[in-house]
Amino acid sequence: MNTNTEVKNSYNVLDRYKTMTVDQIRHCVLSKTFPYAVLMEQWVGDFNISTMIRNANAFGAREVFYVGKRKFDRRGTVGSHHYVNLNHLRTIEDVKKLKEKYHFVCFENNVEKTVMLSDYHWPKMPLMIFGEEGTGITDEMMELADDVVAIQQYGSVRSLNVGTCSGIVMHDFVSRGLVNV
Repeated sequence: MNTNTEVKNSYNVLDRYKTMTVDQIRHCVLSKTFPYAVLMEQWVGDFNISTMIRNANAFGAREVFYVGKRKFDRRGTVGSHHYVNLNHLRTIEDVKKLKEKYHFVCFENNVEKTVMLSDYHWPKMPLMIFGEEGTGITDEMMELADDVVAIQQYGSVRSLNVGTCSGIVMHDFVSRGLVNV
């Protein structure tokens, strides 16, 4: 099966894309991205990376990065990994190279000196950084942060999972009309 030219009616796409090839859908989606990217650390497991990738597609992220393990279970992306600029980075050294292009914003609820998302002023070209389920963002990644932001919570849990957190954060960026910054 050649996914680059074959029509993929079985994928979870909007009706307007149903008759398009994967390449046509990808081109259309990437022509409408916003000026931000997302990154997830994935050193141990892949519990939420598929959801983050799916959210990145839904909210128009320009690029998606993940650092650590190369493989993840793509079933959770429901095909959306075909339509994003998905980049695997092996090391923190690879991540550091992104500082030339992006403003690093780590999302972590369990550290001091965070700004609440509702009070946060989005910079130009943010790289939204999310940690792995259970371990959060590594200390090494936190040292690279230009900003650390938390999502205000009102219940008893310590944190939200990466899938939920990434969706809230990306929606906040695009819905505040800040995509033109």
